Amino acid sequence: MRELRSQRLRRVNHQGDALRLGMNWTEEDLGKPQILVESAYGMGHPGTFHFRPLIEEISNGVFEAGGKPGVFYISDICDGVAQAHSGMSYSLVSRDIQAAMIEIHALGHPHDAMVVLSGNDKSVPAHLVALARCDLPGIHLPGGTQMNAPGYITSDQMWGLGAAVERGELDREQLERDQHGACPTCGACQFMGSASTGQVLSEALGLALPGSALIPASLTRHMRVARQVGKQSLKLVEWDLRPRQILTREAFENAIVLHAAVGGSTNSLLHLPAIAREVGIDITIDDFDRIHRRVPVLANAKTTGKYPVEYMWYAGGVPAVMLELRDLLHLDCLTVTGKTLGENLAEIEKGAFFYETRGYLSNVKVGVKEVIRPRDDAFGPEGGIAVLRGNLAPGGAVIKHFSVPQEMHVHIGPARVFDNEDAAVKALLDRVVQPGDVVVIRYEGPRANGMPEMYYATTIIAASPELTATCAVITDGRYSGAAKGPAVGHITPEALDGGPIALVAEGDLIEINVPERRLAVVGTRDGRLEPEQVDALLAERRAHWHPPTAKHTTGILSLYSKVAAGPAEGAYLA
Repeated sequence: MRELRSQRLRRVNHQGDALRLGMNWTEEDLGKPQILVESAYGMGHPGTFHFRPLIEEISNGVFEAGGKPGVFYISDICDGVAQAHSGMSYSLVSRDIQAAMIEIHALGHPHDAMVVLSGNDKSVPAHLVALARCDLPGIHLPGGTQMNAPGYITSDQMWGLGAAVERGELDREQLERDQHGACPTCGACQFMGSASTGQVLSEALGLALPGSALIPASLTRHMRVARQVGKQSLKLVEWDLRPRQILTREAFENAIVLHAAVGGSTNSLLHLPAIAREVGIDITIDDFDRIHRRVPVLANAKTTGKYPVEYMWYAGGVPAVMLELRDLLHLDCLTVTGKTLGENLAEIEKGAFFYETRGYLSNVKVGVKEVIRPRDDAFGPEGGIAVLRGNLAPGGAVIKHFSVPQEMHVHIGPARVFDNEDAAVKALLDRVVQPGDVVVIRYEGPRANGMPEMYYATTIIAASPELTATCAVITDGRYSGAAKGPAVGHITPEALDGGPIALVAEGDLIEINVPERRLAVVGTRDGRLEPEQVDALLAERRAHWHPPTAKHTTGILSLYSKVAAGPAEGAYLA
């Protein structure tokens, strides 16, 4: 019989048993499989605050199946709370720091398997990176979603309302009323942002139980699933089934198919390559572009669509989307159930899952096909993401074109250049930016400033009737999964590395062309130029360009600025 890691390490570490007995472990506990129960629990935001009872239920499941749980925490920060100030620079790097701490918890102690509980923007990818890196038998429990708020309002709408208050166009009392109602329960935000997208990808990869992504956090079903996950971890130990057996190239392609079908966040183009890197698989932004071209958007989910993601789970969740797209999926991929994806879907179809979830949907008189559209009546003809290249982004740039007005899929406009988001936001609030302009926000990449979201700038544009269909943003930073409108991010190379975005001058003509996948400087304020003339102009400017002094000289952002990979590679701590 295979000797467990925990028991092998007990034979060489005579102090470990004494220390565990000092925590009120029993001698019987010492001989059980030891399961790490790792969560992002904390008080940073509603997406993790409800985790304590889930942790208890996971632990109960571990106990019931004959294991001994060890509960550890490494909490995350909330992009919404970190927004519009310097805290946002810490958001992306927090993914890698969380993953590193989970690695330390998992491998620095004699654990035999790991259960990870998370539901939000950086904690989900951090947990999936850690599962892949540690390669202990492991399973993820998605943290669930908020119930929808009165009037279907969502917290991301507060930015547009706040801008209206600052302009004197809205009473502060209205903003405060909506703030009070926007987050009525714990859970991930009610739109298909980075948090909900991450939960979908976890299930699509096969690392979460079927139907466990996007469960409304207020349902007791979530606690039952938590207990089931705890029990399942012991089966994974018994089978010695490890993440690297699950995380194949085909599994990542399945995840990208689901990403396209749900209109997922652009941040996934940073996270999936970083997860794949841990298992030696090269997933690139071009894989997203290729797969998105042949997968329609089926989820009518906010922010681009109509319904909160709570309704997507009611309509059947990830399994329902997969069944619509089964011919595009690798159904022979192994999952944490010990069965293939195809076998899981067959069981879901025969079971009571859809009866339960769709019963909730019938309560609100919404049809299943209105929320998860059939293939022949798709919400969008192809996935929401396009990868652009050109003399502005030779390494690639990302646009969520599904949320872009059709008239902006091809646009040429004069550049309004800002070396940080604060300056761009001020110009937008002061109405300095005019219809047709292309707002360039640079020196916000991973090495320059931690690659913060440019969400405030894009929200002001989206909330402005005269700008939303005429004005674009391009940046070497990123933007929120909740962002709407013509925003191009992840420009590679970033400005600090001498990327061409650093060479753009005020008034330069910028072309965004989604059908031809192009992002380029095509002229100056004096008019259009031939491509070779633009190349010569940029070369002349490069000869006189010097990188700015480092913005961060101490702390984690200083380390990140020295070693971060580029946006197209996942912006990981190299």
